[in-house]
Amino acid sequence: MISNIDICNMALAQLGQGPISSLEQEDERARRCRLFYHPVRQEVLRTHNWAFATAEADLTPLGELEHAAGRYVYAYPQDCLFMRKVFEKTAPERALSFKELYRKEHPGRVLVCRAARARAEYTRDIKDASIFDPAFVKAFSLALAADLALTLTADSSLSQRILQKYTLALDEARRSNMTENFEKPTAESAFVESR
Repeated sequence: MISNIDICNMALAQLGQGPISSLEQEDERARRCRLFYHPVRQEVLRTHNWAFATAEADLTPLGELEHAAGRYVYAYPQDCLFMRKVFEKTAPERALSFKELYRKEHPGRVLVCRAARARAEYTRDIKDASIFDPAFVKAFSLALAADLALTLTADSSLSQRILQKYTLALDEARRSNMTENFEKPTAESAFVESR
């Protein structure tokens, strides 16, 4: 089972650095991993609609905009890292336009759309590394290594080489994720669509 320390050690190995046993240990490698780990994880999660991080949920209504009839305010789900799609519960195939607004009367992130009963598909902010897809782990560890490279090695050419490896790994991870999650029509749905 993969852990955040495993991912950090994969990144450090790319830099020719020794492993760490904890993010709390007091040395430069652990301090840098502690600094970069969560922002890089969130950044890579946001790059693609990863199957392991995809969620769907009814949005919590906060009311209607006073100055714009038919526009409803909703709270973002607490674990939402990136909003992918908002749709009406009765028509999930039709994506609605939405925008994020700051509303002083509603603390936290809110969005506005023209649906009285909205639902969302979004990327969850997954913190548990054991849930990560193996191809995502590889891409994430390389992204982390690219961010750590300059601060730990001061070698800009190494940083560029790792960034190139990250780009290739990310493309491969996206392809495998899309292939794995491709919904093939069933015989029944193919019959209905052909009518």
